[in-house]
Amino acid sequence: METTSEGFDPESLPIDIHYNKLLDWLIDRKHCTTGWQSKAYAVREKISAAVQDMPPVEEMTLLLRGSYINYFHCLRIVDLLKVSEADTKNFFGQYSSKRMKDWKEVLRLYEKDSMFLAESASMLARNVNYEIPATKRQIGRCQQIQRECSRKESECAANAVQLRKKFSALCKELKIEGNDVKRELKKLVDELPSVYESVCCGIKELEQCVKYYEEFVLFIAPSASESEILLMIKFIQSHGNATVYQWKTGKIPDKVLAPVIQATMEEEEQSGNISWGDSEAIDFGDADINCADIAKEIEVAGGVDLDVGGIDFGDDEQEAQGEIDWGNGEIQVESAGSREDDGILVTGDDAESVIAYTQTRGHLVDELLELETFFSQRLKELDEEPSIVSTNLFQSASELLQLQTADSISGMRSKVAAVLQTLTSSRMQHLFMIKNSQTYIDRLADSLTHKLTLANKMETALQAAKDRAAAAAREQADLEPKLEAMRQKTKELQKQLEQSLSKRYNNRIVNIMGEINSI
Repeated sequence: METTSEGFDPESLPIDIHYNKLLDWLIDRKHCTTGWQSKAYAVREKISAAVQDMPPVEEMTLLLRGSYINYFHCLRIVDLLKVSEADTKNFFGQYSSKRMKDWKEVLRLYEKDSMFLAESASMLARNVNYEIPATKRQIGRCQQIQRECSRKESECAANAVQLRKKFSALCKELKIEGNDVKRELKKLVDELPSVYESVCCGIKELEQCVKYYEEFVLFIAPSASESEILLMIKFIQSHGNATVYQWKTGKIPDKVLAPVIQATMEEEEQSGNISWGDSEAIDFGDADINCADIAKEIEVAGGVDLDVGGIDFGDDEQEAQGEIDWGNGEIQVESAGSREDDGILVTGDDAESVIAYTQTRGHLVDELLELETFFSQRLKELDEEPSIVSTNLFQSASELLQLQTADSISGMRSKVAAVLQTLTSSRMQHLFMIKNSQTYIDRLADSLTHKLTLANKMETALQAAKDRAAAAAREQADLEPKLEAMRQKTKELQKQLEQSLSKRYNNRIVNIMGEINSI
């Protein structure tokens, strides 16, 4: 062995080879030939045929299960066959077993031109560059799926809870259970009469408030008319929840035929269908309309000639005289109702009560707001320090105006606010809309049920996310042992290659370098 002048032996230096360059290094140094792949295919066919007939040895079964059989596996298989096939030795010490012959032939083909080194180097590079990174990425994807599913589970659970809370809150506001939404919404109309009665009672308790406001207005503005102050509130205090016809004309109808906007649930159950408050045909009565009778010339006072088709405002005798008899000068409005033999019959909107009818109810709300605003302003004025002007101003006022305190004004305002809240609450708005519109019922029911539908979808998505996360967790649990086994086999193959190459270089240390050492 040659040494340098300093006594250093270069042959003792280790041989470092990068795993990615190992195959080229073997071919460059003539350890292998460039056509090793075609020979490897023939060896693979031999191995596939040989594994079909193997002895039931546990270690051999584990060795062949789920792994790519390489040259070093074949060496171990032959060692095991020497034990299991020992009784097949002949007089010359050779094995007559076909199994042994097949595997020895595999070893011979592997060792020819050191083809096993090229295959092992290629397998090593493939494991480090592709198989192990691909398995790691697959495990990473499984972990990412679990994180995404966990986030989605949280979102879906929160959204489902929020939607159900909104549904419950709206049901609570409407005072329904939410089991059969549309049916329960229609049932709410039955509560309106009791609500009207409650509002009437509340308004009748405002007599002191109305009296105070009225005296205050008349004291500040003596030119104001008492008959123009809080007309609707006074009307309800005197007549209760009367009809719109009575509010307009001052007359009490003998018969009221209220419009049927929507059938109650009891009527629907008895009839088996829903009454929408209208019919397919319009009943014009039994009388025939003869246009020829209407199309005649009428002379009105002063000899004015109306065209054909004019309207007859009087009888023939009055027409002949050329003037209209206006009676005693009082105008009687009876257009809202029709007079029958047994009295006045009121139908249509005029048959509605003043609280139920939208326009008159709006008038009532305006007056209540006016009253509430007045008391709020009075409270603000009483909280301020009284000035000489304000003190002198009320010296000539009535006792009702002078004796009121901040507490009494606050009490009156609270009474007005309570009635106003009853009329303008969100639930009451829903009730009025439900009473007047079947379309609104459908839309409100759809809005409520849509929240439940979305909540159910969120829960379905939640379960789907859980299932997907569980599948990803199972896949990760299957891949992690495979990755660990692949690492161990790659490390083992690395050592086997280092030992085989070391023998070819007088047992010099051979190190296969690169990312293989950090897998």
